[in-house]
Amino acid sequence: MRRFAAASIVLLAAVATAPAQPLDCSSCHAVPETLYAAGQALGKNLSKRRIRELTVNPSGCPTHMDLTCTDCHVGIDRFPHPKETHLANPCVACHRDVADRMNNSVHRDPLGGSSFVLQCWDCHGAHEIFPANDPRSPMYPYNVSGVCLRCHQEQKYLNGVHGQGVDLAGLTGAATCISCHGYHSIQSVKAVGSRTSRRQISFTCGRCHAKIAEEYRKSVHGAALMATDNPDVPTCVDCHQAHQTANPRSPRFRAESPKLCGKCHADPKLMKKYGLSTQVFQTYVADFHGTTAELFEEVTPDQPLNQAVCYDCHGYHDVYRVHGVGRKKINQNLLKHCQRCHPAATTKFLSAWTSHYIPSPTKYPWIYYVKLFYRFAIPSIVGFFLLFIATDVYRHRRSGRHGGGA
Repeated sequence: MRRFAAASIVLLAAVATAPAQPLDCSSCHAVPETLYAAGQALGKNLSKRRIRELTVNPSGCPTHMDLTCTDCHVGIDRFPHPKETHLANPCVACHRDVADRMNNSVHRDPLGGSSFVLQCWDCHGAHEIFPANDPRSPMYPYNVSGVCLRCHQEQKYLNGVHGQGVDLAGLTGAATCISCHGYHSIQSVKAVGSRTSRRQISFTCGRCHAKIAEEYRKSVHGAALMATDNPDVPTCVDCHQAHQTANPRSPRFRAESPKLCGKCHADPKLMKKYGLSTQVFQTYVADFHGTTAELFEEVTPDQPLNQAVCYDCHGYHDVYRVHGVGRKKINQNLLKHCQRCHPAATTKFLSAWTSHYIPSPTKYPWIYYVKLFYRFAIPSIVGFFLLFIATDVYRHRRSGRHGGGA
């Protein structure tokens, strides 16, 4: 308390001095107790949080050691400090190129100045600024999400494989917010040229997953996107999600994968647009593979599934059109896939599969007519025997009554 009182007297004297001399900033801002006393001298009761904000480590900014306090805080070389000297953005004086990129981002200053929606110090810190490759920096990989999540409610990132890789496993190479969205020139997902736009997302993911991204762009989905900006084809984030990216090797992802494909391939309106049939999805979930997969997904989604799902036959990212390939080539490829689970399978094995078509008079007519026969035969046979049993019971009861009367 004596130190507070002494500091207050000194500061009050400084306030009363007309043309005050330049002050040594660290004499106040390096010592929390002195800051508290300064506030008391000015009639302000500074909170602990505010004192922490105003306390500065004189040697805590290795990137700006050649700068003095007044290089950034213009006009505060007098005490008490003038109001609103902290509103200007001093970073722009040296980092003009960064400011230009910021004004081309979602965090831009609406007036094109330096009052950005997100100021430099909101991400990089105010005084203790470290290089991005320094673990003490807010921009270091396992610190980034904590900075972005202050404003963006995307906590599900922490549950995805990337977030868990960074935060739980400490992997500095796993994707963080800035790995996908960028640093200063962050643009809306709908903006042309945005790193997260539909057309660019495969290139963004491809910075880590290069081979997969290249396969995707050659596939029926990726080629349509690259050629015509097709809005209907799936991109990386449609199947893997943008933030809560699931582990594609997990049993749950495998069990749920048919529903991912079904989002499009079970949509009658969308499939009609491209001359495709929803029978592809319907026949899969109706056969042995699909029925088992549906059962696993509903009952034990984390149990490894040993039945074929869509990508076992059609591929993961390298999905190609079957039209125009030719039946012979299709059968050759299909047999290879079948033999992964059925090693003894031959070309005759393929004849047991109706190729995602529902049998009709024009497609697999024998199967269609056999099914049609049984559709009428079974109810007829069951009905006949029920009628036979009913009449037989009636006959026995009737004969019993007549026998008792005799």
